[in-house]
Amino acid sequence: MKTFRSSINYFLVPFLVMIVFGTVASFFVNTNDEKMPLAVTIFLVLISGFILWMLLDTKYQIKDTFLHYSCGPIRGKIDILQIHKIENVKTWYVSSILKPALGSYGLTLTYNKFDDIYISPKHKSEFIGELLKINPNIQIIA
Repeated sequence: MKTFRSSINYFLVPFLVMIVFGTVASFFVNTNDEKMPLAVTIFLVLISGFILWMLLDTKYQIKDTFLHYSCGPIRGKIDILQIHKIENVKTWYVSSILKPALGSYGLTLTYNKFDDIYISPKHKSEFIGELLKINPNIQIIA
């Protein structure tokens, strides 16, 4: 099994850190001796936990002939033998609906007949090389 971590858009990280820091700081701030409502506190904790889960768990694993992806609660697998095209994405806009990725410039994998997924492995060329070892018929679009 080969594991690839996701690249990270470092413009996004300060925003995410502010959300998590704001949540932690909100526990220590009292306004007019009133505590924050419990529902708001729970919501902030859940959002912070979700963001941390995504930051720490976004990865892609090649196991046998399957590509397993995970990004927080988003998980799945793709049969590498069904992948027929990999496109290098060089813009911020991505038309794929499924995006288990943290990076801005990644890869769009097209598989089955009409399915696609956007991923952002940190080491793209090594990742593509591993996929090509399993399925040499994949078309690479630079």
